[in-house]
Order: sequence, then C-alpha cells, then structure tokens
Amino acid sequence: MTKFYIKDTIFILMLIISVMISCNNKQKILPNAHKIYISDTSLNRKHDTKLTYKIDTLFKSFCENTKFNGVVLVAKEQNIIYENKSGYSNFKNKKLITTKSVFQIASISKQFTAMAIMILNEQQKLNYDDSIQKYIPNFPYKGITIKMLLTHRSGLSNYMYFCDKYTNKETTIYNKDVLKFIIDSIPEPYYPPNYTYDYCNTNYVLLALIVEIISNQSFTNFMQENIFIPLKMNDTYIYIKDIQTRIPNSTTGYHYRWLKALPIYIDGAVGDKGIYTTVEDLYRWDKALYTSKLIEYKNLIKAFEPGSPEKKGKKNYGFGWRLIKCDSTNRLIYHGGWWRGHNSIFVRDTTNKLTIILLSNSRNRQIYSLFKDIYKIINLEAYTNCFETIGNINL
Repeated sequence: MTKFYIKDTIFILMLIISVMISCNNKQKILPNAHKIYISDTSLNRKHDTKLTYKIDTLFKSFCENTKFNGVVLVAKEQNIIYENKSGYSNFKNKKLITTKSVFQIASISKQFTAMAIMILNEQQKLNYDDSIQKYIPNFPYKGITIKMLLTHRSGLSNYMYFCDKYTNKETTIYNKDVLKFIIDSIPEPYYPPNYTYDYCNTNYVLLALIVEIISNQSFTNFMQENIFIPLKMNDTYIYIKDIQTRIPNSTTGYHYRWLKALPIYIDGAVGDKGIYTTVEDLYRWDKALYTSKLIEYKNLIKAFEPGSPEKKGKKNYGFGWRLIKCDSTNRLIYHGGWWRGHNSIFVRDTTNKLTIILLSNSRNRQIYSLFKDIYKIINLEAYTNCFETIGNINL
C-alpha cells in the first residue's frame, strides 16, 4: 500500500510540474496560436513536408512579434497546406478566433460585386459597354459605361468624401442615397470618363445598385442565390447597417490598442465593401474561380484582364481584382481591404495554383509583409521578380 502511494504521489507531482511548465511556455505567444489548426474536413488538405512547417514557424514567430489577431490559409494545387489562427474574436470577453470566425473583408467585396455583373452579362441582361444611363436614366454624367465602373475608369468622385457634405453623419445612408446625392448635387468628377485609372468606391456602390435594378432583387438576395449558396459559402453574409442586427460568429473590429471600431453612417452602402466571411468560404470561392460553376470559364477570365492597357508598369486592375505581372510566366491576381479595424488580403498565383488568405480583425498593416514572406517561402523566383524588381504593390 505504501509503495503504491509513493509512486502515485510522484506521478501527480510530475504532472503538476509539467502543466506549470506548459502554461508558462504558452504565455510567450498569443492565445490560440500554438498548433496547426484543422477545421472543415470537407476541404482537401495535404501538408507539404517542407513548406507546411516552414510556414508554421514563420506564422508563430510573426504572432509573437506583432500580436497578430486573425487567421491564415495557404493552399497549393487545390490542397490546403497550412491553416492557423491567433488571438481574440472579441477582446472584451476573450472569445478566441477560429477558422469559423467571420471577418469583414472590406474591398475584397468588390470581386463579388463584379461577379454579379458578369452573371447578368452572361444572362444577356446587360453589356459591359452599356451606358449607366440605360439603367439610371437621370444619371447626370454622360459617357460612363459599366466597364468603366468595373475597372475604375469612370472618373467619378468618391462618395466616402462627398457624402460628408450632404449628411449629418449620423443617419445611415444606402446605395440609393448615394445615387440621390449624385443626381441632386452633381459632385465634381475627378477626371473625364475613361481618361485614366482612378480607384473609387463610388463605382462599386453604383454597380451593386445596377444589379438590384436589373434583377429586381435586393443586392443581398441576388448574391445569396447566385454566388454564396451555389458555392456552399454558408458562413458568408452582407452586412447593411440598421438592416442586419448581427452576423453569426462575427469578429469585432479593432483599431490600435483594442479600441473597438464602431459602424458609421456609410455602412449602409455596399458593393464596395460589406461582405463578412470566413477564411474557408473564401477558399471555396477561390476554387470556384478555376471552374465554370458560376459562369463559363471563357467568360470568367475576362475579370483577370488588364482594364487599363495604357498603363506602362506591371500593375493593373481587372473586374474587381488588382493585377500584377511578375514575369513572363507568373502573375498575381489579388486584392486587399481595410474597413473599421479589419484588415484582409487575398492573393492568387494562378500559374502555380497558389492561394494565400490573411484575415485580421485588428488593424495591423504588417499582414502585408507576412503575405510576402509566405510567398517567398513557396516561390522565391516569382517573389524576387514581383517585389524586388518593381517594389510594393497596392493593397
């Protein structure tokens, strides 16, 4: 009896010491960033013997050094080779982030709005060269086409700035209100139509409104029926202030020092922003872009064609996508986004079937350097040609 008791006591003491050591070690890194995370088993996963653990080492080091709050997913040749998360979905109640956490993806929303327009085009309900006035007869600017909106060549001024003059900044405004301000006030455009590329959120607010006019549906319903449901993006939503009360599993957005980012009056306008989704739903979207699930692939690839051929550099813009030509064989199709504390970047190297997705709910522009470091691990030659020869990219 005594011999058994001594062994048992020793075992319990060793167990307590082990737990104490483990707890002390975990304090050195952010919560939730201590293992390679496996979530939805319906998605193909295949850890790469070399790359997976190189990326894992990089990610954990990045979390320790920058206090990164968010998720990462890396896929190669239609398989997820790395997926992980770090930090809090809600800092106040210490709710941890998972790969099912839902993030505001800000301007990455534009590629979905562009797809809605492309669906209507394939249904022969619109042409890219149609004048906006075909669908909005009292639109005050002539010579602006749907394609110019898609490629940011309309020359229109940004509603995020001119709406400040016509509102009290407390009453929520929606897409139709933006249009009303344009018609009533005719803000001075930045450039003549098709004169040059100029990134402008107004373009995609108008595109979302045109989707509603042509389809006779709300933008939200059209996107659900034609994109989210067909692709089984079951955790993807469009947030419109004062219409949706809550988004399931949504992360709270934070500015620096955990300052909560609150909705503002222009959160009623969507198309340029407004989509909330998960890292795995974005990967479902990525996979669909190699197929004809939504529209014929021969029509889909038009989204990835440079919209401003006169641009002499390697940077350009398609239909809701930024484009960069790294070299004769490699190019990046990508977009970044920031809105109300959320940072995001979604990058596709279609030559090598490589996808890198980073979503964060705490403003941290260092995620762009994390993307480049991951890309460098996987494709050093393309990384060198993309970043060391032409510098930074717009995100």
